[in-house]
Amino acid sequence: MVSAFLIDAINDPTKVVQELYEEHTGDIDQFPAVVARHFSDVFLNSDDTLREVLPLDVNHSPESFAHRSLVRFHGMVQDTSSSPEMYLASLNENKCGGWGISQDMPASEWPSSFDYCDLKEATALWAVTVPGQTDWRTEELTSRSHYGSSSSKSPPQPHKFPVPNAPHIGVQVKIYDNEAAQSLKATDVVTFIGILTSESLDSEAVSSPMVPSLHVLCHKAQSTDDASPTGELATVRDELINWIANEALGGDEVAAQWLVLELSAKVYTRAMPLLPPSLTLSRFPSPTPSSPALPTLHHVLSDLLPQYLTVPLSLDLLNKESFSPESKDEDLHSGYLQVPQGTTLLLTENGVQEGKLVEKGIMNIRAVQEVMDAQTLEYSFPFSKFSFPTDIVTIVLCDGRKSAFFQTGFTIPLETKPSLKDNLYKPRDQIKIPDTVKLAAYRSFLAAAKRCFGTVQVAEETSQHIQEDFVRQRQEDPSITADDLIHLMKVARLLAASMLEREVTVDIWETSKRLDASRRKRTPCSNSLSSILSGHRISCEHQHHS
Repeated sequence: MVSAFLIDAINDPTKVVQELYEEHTGDIDQFPAVVARHFSDVFLNSDDTLREVLPLDVNHSPESFAHRSLVRFHGMVQDTSSSPEMYLASLNENKCGGWGISQDMPASEWPSSFDYCDLKEATALWAVTVPGQTDWRTEELTSRSHYGSSSSKSPPQPHKFPVPNAPHIGVQVKIYDNEAAQSLKATDVVTFIGILTSESLDSEAVSSPMVPSLHVLCHKAQSTDDASPTGELATVRDELINWIANEALGGDEVAAQWLVLELSAKVYTRAMPLLPPSLTLSRFPSPTPSSPALPTLHHVLSDLLPQYLTVPLSLDLLNKESFSPESKDEDLHSGYLQVPQGTTLLLTENGVQEGKLVEKGIMNIRAVQEVMDAQTLEYSFPFSKFSFPTDIVTIVLCDGRKSAFFQTGFTIPLETKPSLKDNLYKPRDQIKIPDTVKLAAYRSFLAAAKRCFGTVQVAEETSQHIQEDFVRQRQEDPSITADDLIHLMKVARLLAASMLEREVTVDIWETSKRLDASRRKRTPCSNSLSSILSGHRISCEHQHHS
């Protein structure tokens, strides 16, 4: 049964705000929190009621809505550096002035005088469509009953979206509950519910573009927590590995297993640190002139992951595009790496030809390497630089024995079956997609594995076994170091997570040793011996970088 509160809020949210204002007898400073609680109770306690609100997205453009419509926007916070916006909270005749109401008033209706105590601040930020949000995830968030139309207009402020020339929505977000807004930071994924208007980007500037503006009534940050994994999900692991191998990796189940381990990773702790390793699938052939440019793996990962991006590397892209955010004229320009935590990036090197890397290209490579090594991304401002935490899984495809640019945690040379080699590049419509139930199980399994990785512990019995095993191995081979132990511990944690186990057991430890041994047999040259750009005919501008 649809409540009267829900109907009123959807039909005329401005009227509901005014009614709440008239009923409010407390401190005016507390009124934004009252509004947020009311609309949160109406919309955010149930996915069903949330979906009753029309979405603002690439299929439902700002131009398709009437002025001051109620909309929901599932987006990524891109820029929080805007100055707070002043607004007149109280108007004549006990009317509310917030949520864009005072901006809509004709000049003749403005109060001739007002109490400066009624001037309040709203938090202003810029948000964009979640970069890398896959189609199936978007469909989950959008009710199928909502039909809309995309806009032919270019989105405002396109430089604030990480992927150049990609369709997206950009919107100016104004939050009146400032205490709730304080926790929001760049790359957070948030569902905003608010009143949509069109306003000047800078109200103080003489000439400023009009942009979509969302006056937020309530919001909810995306949570990564979910239900505990079940034993039923664990049974799909082998099926998933087999499907990925046969459809996207030429039948190579060893490579598929390492890929599933990689997809199980997340930032576990920054203190030790225990971060997602990066993965290179080497000896991955380049596409032929008659095959699709994107590997089949791109489509497979798009069907499995909620947030995923392919970046087809080339010298032209590295030398011209931005990978890190940079503030220009007090406006934060985005870059490929400004993506939400939990995103998976597939970097393909097949398009890299001989040529020169200029300074920008070198800095872009360093930015990616920094994400791989430390899970941090540097934001550049006019007189300073700040590093912000990331949580990005990075997979590299290259046709050589190692990446041309990056030192990754694991390198797995691909070994395809002759009968399945053509599967590496094929059109999406030729991929054998599992049925809906099976595909949903695969997605749930990978999400559960990520959650497991953040909780995997080492049992006391296993810890003792590992210590004794390590001492014995060093006696047999003095070249083994503590780094080798750390490496194997990471593999064991990943393996446990991919099996949806909360604990590294002796069996898992021994299995992880055998798995890593099979990897090393394929890579006679240790990855640690590789150096960026070695063995490739790519030159760099001779410049000094501190």
